[in-house]
Amino acid sequence: MKKLTLQDLNESQLQRVRMRQAQAKKNLERNLTNNEQNKIKDEVIGEIMQELEKEAKKLRAEKKKNKFVPSDETFDWSKKNHSRGIR
Repeated sequence: MKKLTLQDLNESQLQRVRMRQAQAKKNLERNLTNNEQNKIKDEVIGEIMQELEKEAKKLRAEKKKNKFVPSDETFDWSKKNHSRGIR
């Protein structure tokens, strides 16, 4: 999965980034440097990517599970062969 950017995030995810930066600013009792802001942003985006990957993995497993349909029917070669043969 490619790394997400701020444009790829929805509003609630952007709010998580802003909230985490605000908490860090409050804890340090000063404005954050660009390096600190980018570090926090990258951490939150990494967490969001992990969550999205887990959800995607669950969806793929469920789709695979639903795709498999057991049947008692055996393979019938006559369905696959051409009636007039191969030209």
